Amino acid sequence: MRSLKKLVVGLTFFTLIFGLTSLGSLISASAAGNEVSLIDSQITRFYKSGFVGFNGNIEVENLGPTKAVTVHYTTDDVTWYDTSASYVGPTTSSKEKWRFEISTSNSTTEHSELKDLNFVKFAIKYDVNGQTYWDNNGYANYYNTPNNYSPTSIILGEPNLLNSHAYLIGDTFDGSIFVKNVSPNKTVKVVYTTDNWATTQEGYASYNGSANNLNSVEFWNFNFYVPNATEVKYAISLTAGGQTYWDNNYGNNFTVN
Repeated sequence: MRSLKKLVVGLTFFTLIFGLTSLGSLISASAAGNEVSLIDSQITRFYKSGFVGFNGNIEVENLGPTKAVTVHYTTDDVTWYDTSASYVGPTTSSKEKWRFEISTSNSTTEHSELKDLNFVKFAIKYDVNGQTYWDNNGYANYYNTPNNYSPTSIILGEPNLLNSHAYLIGDTFDGSIFVKNVSPNKTVKVVYTTDNWATTQEGYASYNGSANNLNSVEFWNFNFYVPNATEVKYAISLTAGGQTYWDNNYGNNFTVN
C-alpha cells in the first residue's frame, strides 16, 4: 500500500510533496509501479431531475507522447463499460493529471446504465508504449455507492489521504476537505497566507460527517476571516496515528482568488 511522506522537521510546509510507493495491478504486461493511480472519484445524483454524474481524476506517469487512459466500470456487477479520460495537465515533472466525466438524465439515453445507479465498481487502465497498466485498488477494484442522505458521494484513491475545495468570497476564506478515515482520532489543519508567504496563518477544520456510505472518507469544513484579501494560498495537513501528512498540490500549494 502506498503512503505519503511524513512531514520532515525543519522543512517548510510549502516545499513538501507527496511520496508515493507502488500499487498493485490487475493485469499488466510489466510490473506496475507508479504508472497510474486514482486521485479521487465522485458520484452525484439528483432524483428529481434524473441527473447522475460519475467523474474523477487520475494521475499517470508520462511514459510516452501517445497514451490512452480508460475507466473500466460496472453498475450491476454483470456488464462492464469503458469511458475515456482526458488530459488535464502536468502534476510534476514526470506525471500528468487526467480527468473522466460522464453523466445522464431522464431526457437522454446515453450512459443510461447510470440512470438507476446504486453503486459503481471500477478500475483504471493505462495504455502506453505497447504496455497496459492497471490501478484496481490492490485487486479489489474501486467501489463507490451514493449516500442516502446526500446527493454526492466521494472516494479517494489509495495513495491519497486528503482532497480540498476552497473559495474566497468577500472577506471569507472557506472550503471543504475530504479526509481518508485512517484513524478515529485526527486533526485537520489549514496553513494559509494572504501575502504570498510573507506571513502565514493556520486554523483547523471541523468534522461534518461521512462523505460516502462506506465511511472511508469524511467531510471536514473550514471558514476563516481574511479581511481585504484578494488571493489566498494554502496547504492542508492531516495528523493521525502520530504522523502528519500534507497535501500542498505537489509542492505548488493551492491558490484561490
